[in-house]
Amino acid sequence: MDIFPEDTVSSATSSLYSPSPHGYGSWVQELSHDQQSVRLISLLYQCAAEVAAGAFDRANHCLEQITQLASLDAPHTLQRLAAVFADALARKLLNLVPGLSRALLSTANSAEAHLIPAARRHLFDMLPFMKLAYLTSNHAILEALEGEKFVHVVDLSGPASNPVQWIALFHALRARRGGPPHLRITAVHDGKEFLANMAGVLAKDAEALDIPFQFSAVEARLDELDPDALRQLLRVRSGEALAISVVAQLHRLLAADDAGRRHVPGSSCLTPVQIIARSSPSSFGELLERELNTRLQLSPDSSSVVSSLSPQSPVLQAAAAAQQQRPAAAKLGSFLQAVRALSPKIMVVAEPEANHNAAAFLERFEEALNYYASLFDCLERASAAHRCAAERARVERLVLGEEVRGVVAREGAERKERHERLAQWARRMEGAGMERVGMSYGGMMEARKLLQSLGCGGSYEVVHDAPGEAFFFCWHRRPLYSVSAWRPAAGRHSGGRLVGS
Repeated sequence: MDIFPEDTVSSATSSLYSPSPHGYGSWVQELSHDQQSVRLISLLYQCAAEVAAGAFDRANHCLEQITQLASLDAPHTLQRLAAVFADALARKLLNLVPGLSRALLSTANSAEAHLIPAARRHLFDMLPFMKLAYLTSNHAILEALEGEKFVHVVDLSGPASNPVQWIALFHALRARRGGPPHLRITAVHDGKEFLANMAGVLAKDAEALDIPFQFSAVEARLDELDPDALRQLLRVRSGEALAISVVAQLHRLLAADDAGRRHVPGSSCLTPVQIIARSSPSSFGELLERELNTRLQLSPDSSSVVSSLSPQSPVLQAAAAAQQQRPAAAKLGSFLQAVRALSPKIMVVAEPEANHNAAAFLERFEEALNYYASLFDCLERASAAHRCAAERARVERLVLGEEVRGVVAREGAERKERHERLAQWARRMEGAGMERVGMSYGGMMEARKLLQSLGCGGSYEVVHDAPGEAFFFCWHRRPLYSVSAWRPAAGRHSGGRLVGS
């Protein structure tokens, strides 16, 4: 449910550039709280539009006004949300001057890096979404591995990984009829210390529950795994029933598909370097304006620019050659096909339910603004109930703020936060030769019980989609996360072709 209705936004747009002549601080004081909120919403949309249009001065003017109304330390949720998005929009502009951007932002980004793990723990404690993802993933794994004596679970969740998920699985396996299986867990994470701590915690709990257990660590990020060597990297063995869990990480593989991508006429837009190389701007200001326009505005429909270049030009010939040299299989597709080749009993995927991978910048911005507004509302409610405003502030700044920057401020292979909706994931999974595994009614009931035990009834909801094939975790009826389960489709190759076709 969008909290920024169009009629509210448009009502303030006409007076957007008419602050009081007494200065910024004065015109802010003249507005009521409701008027400030309306003005702030319209400023955010207007600023994004100016960024997309390449209007540097007007975008800067909007940012100046937003900073008068918004702050990361402000008492109201909308003000803090606006501060996060203003930061992302400012970085969007600053990133157009890479040297300056790196000099200013690298130190700022690293200064609080050590606080991020704690902020992620705060997010886990304050909101139920990760707990629900772990519970429903475990429930699906248990059903798929019923009766198996040798089980191998692969955790691909990386930064979203938490030993709590597997400790809960230990208890469920110990309680099952026939006793627990021989269990092996392989975790993929880029933190050596995290993996060591996880190994120690799980080994201790497995011993206490008398579960035969082995832990394997793969120190890497998900996007670093070589699909061609996946079986060796994950130490997959014959005779073990394999289950794979990946929470809020699979979308990062989509970024690899932008690395080295080039565009040709009729298929997509020209790159900024191609346009600037031919246009010979006469000043730095003109170059920056052209850079803004080509980076942020051009789309596959920009026929006026594309048609101005001849297909025989060296720039386009080089782009076409680069396009031909690209691997035939995209990173995500290759990875999913490699997973299918491992013949897992089940692969459970939890992802944010949002379209943050749209090609058009304004579409991504609007989707992100409404999506993260819901998450900020969730955090505000939780922090008020548990009196943990300091923890909420860290989550907003270090976790959600970084995600917003990933969606709004970055482009190309650097844009890692490429969340997509379940319908899009379904097409990708099926194209890689996977088929749906229904999520059971029992799993939904367990999830609803968890919400009740956490005191999260009312505004939160677990929805079982109509065919009974996935779960959606909702806030005020807006889906924010989805969980779905998959397995290799019978009689299909990893490329999705029927055997013998």
